[in-house]
Amino acid sequence: MNFEAPPPLPGRWLARLTRVARAVGGILLSAGLAGCTITERPEPRTAAVRAEIAGKIAGIRDAILAKSAEGIVRPGTDDWSFTGPDGVTFDRKGFVGRTEALFARIVAIESLTTTVDRVELTSPTTADVEITQTMVRSERAADTGAVTRLWLHYRERHGWVLTPTGWRVRRVAFIGTPERRILATGETP
Repeated sequence: MNFEAPPPLPGRWLARLTRVARAVGGILLSAGLAGCTITERPEPRTAAVRAEIAGKIAGIRDAILAKSAEGIVRPGTDDWSFTGPDGVTFDRKGFVGRTEALFARIVAIESLTTTVDRVELTSPTTADVEITQTMVRSERAADTGAVTRLWLHYRERHGWVLTPTGWRVRRVAFIGTPERRILATGETP
């Protein structure tokens, strides 16, 4: 048998075949990627924002341990607000007064663990943050003066905003109802 090379395709057929091959390749590539999820690497700015907010939350934790109501609201905006588990909202002044009264009854804060559960940048200038805190404290009852040792576990949602002086918290609200348990003397929670 004698095999001969096929005759060369005319130029226009070759150009058309090349266009069809590119189109089919593009369709196949698009179909292949349709089910893929692209994971973006967090940009350095996101990591810096998270670190700044976490640092300020650590400062709020330190203010609680120092029983400083003013220290708790220091990283807040002028229009800062706090909504408790009962749905009552306080502005800065109302919160400071309420918290100073509570701190006056606290005999000791044995421990306070604060975990930043989530920092989500919702825009270049806003972030939603969720934290969990667990505390063991002894407090004096306002009516009887009896001292009770308590274990508390609660979650908060914060709204943070970027200001000319950095990230500041604008609103704080409880998530759900705090867990609260009376501890016996020497009981480890």
